[in-house]
Amino acid sequence: MIITSVADIRTEPKFESERDSQLIYGERVKILGYENNFVYVECPDGLKGFVKKNLTGIYSKRKYKLIRPFRSKSIILPFGSYINDDDINEFNIPESLIRNISKKYDPVEMAKKFVGTPYLWGGTSNFGFDCSGLTQRMMRFSLSYEIPRNSNQQRDLSKTIKSFDDAKKGDLIFFKGHVAFYIGNYKIVHANGTYSRITYNDLSDNSIYSKKLLSIMEKIGRFEY
Repeated sequence: MIITSVADIRTEPKFESERDSQLIYGERVKILGYENNFVYVECPDGLKGFVKKNLTGIYSKRKYKLIRPFRSKSIILPFGSYINDDDINEFNIPESLIRNISKKYDPVEMAKKFVGTPYLWGGTSNFGFDCSGLTQRMMRFSLSYEIPRNSNQQRDLSKTIKSFDDAKKGDLIFFKGHVAFYIGNYKIVHANGTYSRITYNDLSDNSIYSKKLLSIMEKIGRFEY
């Protein structure tokens, strides 16, 4: 289990290696081995990588999730952290931030709350998201529905929707190496490097950016949940 705010999952057992993904407080990992000061783990989505050993601890059952980030004296718990009664007492977490782990939300409406959040390669938390980190985190938090970590995997496993006429809110729009949530009426919300943050964009506004996105669009995809 992750016992720090956010833990980087790296491709190699060294700090200088690439950040492949992140896990947040309370998320469970399967330990596959040890190397130096790192643990080789399998994440909930099946991704495998290395995390610093001191960022992991023994798993205990999680009953709740945080609807917003919370700063205590000893830790900053990001949005979506998985907590239990011991955490609530130790960190003095307000009841207003606590939700039952099974409570469902609209992932698109949840993503909208993070417009302006910085873009971060490999990021999956409110400290910074990349494109597929945003879609995965919102699906995991909102629906307890697990989709793959990277956009190409999400594209390949999602059901193909023929056109924007058939698309609906919550579908995923896939571009070359990129993914966005579809809001409706050709509008998307996504974490992107162009603006270095999460933004809204209108694919029908004839802007240079929208034209570029449409030129590399690969698929409209849907996960049935």
